[in-house]
Amino acid sequence: MSNPPSSPLLLQLFRLQEAERLLVGHALHNQVGQALSAIKMGAHLVQSEDDPAQQQEDLQDIIRTCDETVAILRDLHATLHPPQLEAIGLEAALRAEHERVFPGATVTLAPLPCTPATDTALVAFRIAQVAMRTVARAGGTLALGLTGDAEADGGLAVTVDADVDAPGDKLPLLQALAATLGGSLESSGSERGSRWQLRLPYAPVPVTPIDTA
Repeated sequence: MSNPPSSPLLLQLFRLQEAERLLVGHALHNQVGQALSAIKMGAHLVQSEDDPAQQQEDLQDIIRTCDETVAILRDLHATLHPPQLEAIGLEAALRAEHERVFPGATVTLAPLPCTPATDTALVAFRIAQVAMRTVARAGGTLALGLTGDAEADGGLAVTVDADVDAPGDKLPLLQALAATLGGSLESSGSERGSRWQLRLPYAPVPVTPIDTA
């Protein structure tokens, strides 16, 4: 039987989850809630406006606010669970997260030879997500790498090379998360920055035969 997580790790996990809930709560109340109030107010103005030109201007304001609100909700959705992860794979999810965290920057990731298991893909994404956001908060940039070799031990590798010394306060928790799948997460630093290297077991996902009967 595997050992349960230590109390400090459980407390760190709890704090991390609460921080995410606080972020979502603030976004829903302060951004989405205010946007919906503005849309409602704008709709009332349109109803009471007799000038067609002013009506069009008010409607354009409503449309613009709706677009901004949709963007906020999409960002929240991606934070809670990246839609690309299940739809088009780990590579696309990592690219999209990189573009969200580092606007204007691009990253090129070679396609994996086969689709990783769901848990493997999710753990790889979450650890890379924390690394990217940690580097961004430290004011740095990074190079992101992804490779897969189904024949090698720990054949799925994600590397994050940052140009800053990224804080590693969440590292023990992420290392424990990687270990639950039989993987490892190593961190190293130098004068040029820091590197996180994640390795996870990697094997093709069994494909269920299609019943043609």
